[in-house]
Amino acid sequence: MFKVRTNPGILRVALQMVALLAASAVAGAVAYHIHPRPPELYLLQEPAGEGEVTMAQVLELENTTGVLWIDARVREQYDLEHVPGALLLNPQEFDALAFGYMDTFQDNVKPIVIYCDAQKCAASKTIMQRMKESGLAMDNEIHVLRGGWNAWKSSQNKNP
Repeated sequence: MFKVRTNPGILRVALQMVALLAASAVAGAVAYHIHPRPPELYLLQEPAGEGEVTMAQVLELENTTGVLWIDARVREQYDLEHVPGALLLNPQEFDALAFGYMDTFQDNVKPIVIYCDAQKCAASKTIMQRMKESGLAMDNEIHVLRGGWNAWKSSQNKNP
């Protein structure tokens, strides 16, 4: 059988490296949490994917053409707080709610922006797909807001 010989010097260096990495991680976490204006974590990840727009792009659209907001969250969250003027259209109540908005969608000429809870929320993409399949989107641009409700809320805190 083979004997594994360990060099105490290498072991000590490895332990020091682990200790330094752990200390760095702790220092970074503490700095993030005590910083008066830490960056939003969803802004630090990959760029917007296909069909997604960033809050900066939405603000630009709002200033030029305006947008029609669609809230894809559950009714309880919508009732608590939502983007002013946003229509509730979630996967749970899609058929009933969509029928009530038929006139609004037919008259709409603005780009449509859908949001839900957070960055990885699938409800927005589900609503976008169902709107396209059902013809509700008409010929309008239709987008999912990257970062969802959190992105919109954060933009309001920066620009009261």
